[in-house]
Amino acid sequence: MNILYVCTWNIFRSMSAEYLTKKYILDNNISDISVSSAGTVATIDKPFPMTVERLAFYGCDPVDHVQRKITQEILAAQNIIICMAEHHRQSVNALGFEAVLFNEIAYNTTEDVLDDGEYMQINWPYLDLDDYVPTIVDYIHDAIPLIISTLIKK
Repeated sequence: MNILYVCTWNIFRSMSAEYLTKKYILDNNISDISVSSAGTVATIDKPFPMTVERLAFYGCDPVDHVQRKITQEILAAQNIIICMAEHHRQSVNALGFEAVLFNEIAYNTTEDVLDDGEYMQINWPYLDLDDYVPTIVDYIHDAIPLIISTLIKK
């Protein structure tokens, strides 16, 4: 099974989901699952240092992560495409592919996993990225077993 996580830049949420899922399937001796990630607007950026630090807390090392943008070729190679927000799903749909939301498959809700820009709009002027980034990585970490369990049952 090929799983693709999608967010905007592919340097925070989808990247975190990719590396946390890889760690989970390795730690639990789960075979036949391949995991990757991509972004809808990915350019040439490095992962957020706070994200790398929090992923290291969970034993993940995304230092060699290569940011990439979704393409029809990448999408066509997947069995399931998991998007962090509805606007990502719309981008995937526009390329002719179906996708599910991260929270939809983990928690049966259509709520988005917010990016930092969306977080800033909602929480301004009470913005604290030092709290936000680890909280989102922790949230993704906690959802991975639910996602993998759901996918294995299908």
